[in-house]
Amino acid sequence: MKHCDKCNVDVKTRFKYCPLCHQVLQGEDDPNITEVYPECIPSHREVLPITKKILLFVTTVSIATLFFVNLFTRQPGEQWWSPIPIGAILYFWLLVRYGILTKQNIAFRIAFLTTVLILILNGVDGFIDGQQGWALYYVTPLALLACNLAISFIIWIKRINHRDYIVYLLTILVFSLVPLVLVWARVIPEAVAWPSIASFGAAMFILLVIIFFFPKSIKEEIRKRFHL
Repeated sequence: MKHCDKCNVDVKTRFKYCPLCHQVLQGEDDPNITEVYPECIPSHREVLPITKKILLFVTTVSIATLFFVNLFTRQPGEQWWSPIPIGAILYFWLLVRYGILTKQNIAFRIAFLTTVLILILNGVDGFIDGQQGWALYYVTPLALLACNLAISFIIWIKRINHRDYIVYLLTILVFSLVPLVLVWARVIPEAVAWPSIASFGAAMFILLVIIFFFPKSIKEEIRKRFHL
């Protein structure tokens, strides 16, 4: 039998960490212990693999069709139009596949889909003549701002343990630094720097709120993540 000094409970297990606080358990392994777990009954219907395959097939055919239609009907010097619908279809597939048909943490899904959306829109922006820069100047920082606020809103509405989302908030904070670096490097003109500043300011404000009101929880999260 192992003991958790923090929770002050005895745990009959062969695992190394406490199931409650994830701290290292004290004591030696007992080879006679048999781990017993209750039967897990899923609360939702499992998505069949064929559903995912059909979705991928339809997406691939649609993208290929748009590309080759654009390729064979495009006149010399004419602008490419296929990247716009292709980007929309690709993002729809990712939204369904990794936003709905997955069991990943919701904060991870939001951060992942936001990153993909930024990359797609910046890629589409590069194909549009005369309008380059709107995705970099406005979409990127504002999408990061929306992502950060969405994660914070989920924490507040669902009363989810905020410690589970600290890593994601820190990730968004790092992402929010990217537009500021681009402003500092003069890739983004100062005239359109306000979205980048607003994105970083909101991320910093949320981080400071967490540090100010939950300093102990942050330390526990760091210790849990790195097993200190």
